[in-house]
Amino acid sequence: MEEGSIEGAQAALEEARFILWNKAPLKIVNYLFVEEETNSFGVYKERPSNFFAPGETIYVYAEPQNYTIKEESGNYHIYFLLDFNLYDKDGNLLGGQESFGNMRYITKKPVYETFLDLKFNFDLGPGDYVLEVIVRDQLGNKSESFRLPFKK
Repeated sequence: MEEGSIEGAQAALEEARFILWNKAPLKIVNYLFVEEETNSFGVYKERPSNFFAPGETIYVYAEPQNYTIKEESGNYHIYFLLDFNLYDKDGNLLGGQESFGNMRYITKKPVYETFLDLKFNFDLGPGDYVLEVIVRDQLGNKSESFRLPFKK
């Protein structure tokens, strides 16, 4: 490859991106209630309300960033464990579950766009609640959470 070439510059930028991505703190962006299960990054139908009828499934979409991408023998690994907590309007913990979600990916190239497609079914009376989702990056000892208030 010729020094100063566009390809060389792109390769250097990709290497820098990989290093910076892995060193940066985990963050969760674009987390929201959606109308239905999501099958692709960035493809979702935002729910216009945070009110859920009794028995209605709660769908959540979220985008993690700066998760650890570990290269090993030509493969790239990503591994999350997900927990959730449920709180009442006064912040009292009503319940939750550790490791309710286990997301592991092995790819041939680093993947910088992934999403969480979550669904919850809570048997709750009328009231105001807060759902907290904790994302634990198992390869980089990183953790981040987000909270979504909702009504039943």
